[in-house]
Amino acid sequence: MMVDSDNRRQFERLMLSEDAVAVDETGRELGKVSETSGSGMMIAAHSQEIADSLPLGKKMQVTVKEPQSQTSNTIDIVVRHQAGTKIGVEFVTGKS
Repeated sequence: MMVDSDNRRQFERLMLSEDAVAVDETGRELGKVSETSGSGMMIAAHSQEIADSLPLGKKMQVTVKEPQSQTSNTIDIVVRHQAGTKIGVEFVTGKS
């Protein structure tokens, strides 16, 4: 397998089903999960108001639900990137 020296990502990005959504600890649906990797994921927030409620550095727990396969996974994350309504989060261990 050849590795592209221009690609500095540690983990390959994976696309999820179109209906995968991220939900916060209160049950509020944050938005669609557009892609994920071994270290984090991108959430397309449903609104700018939701995006603004997720400032850089915010630590929280989210549940990713994939209704089509009826699976869900709860993970601890920290917000690392925001561009409009696109929110990049990193997976972390614990909420310390």
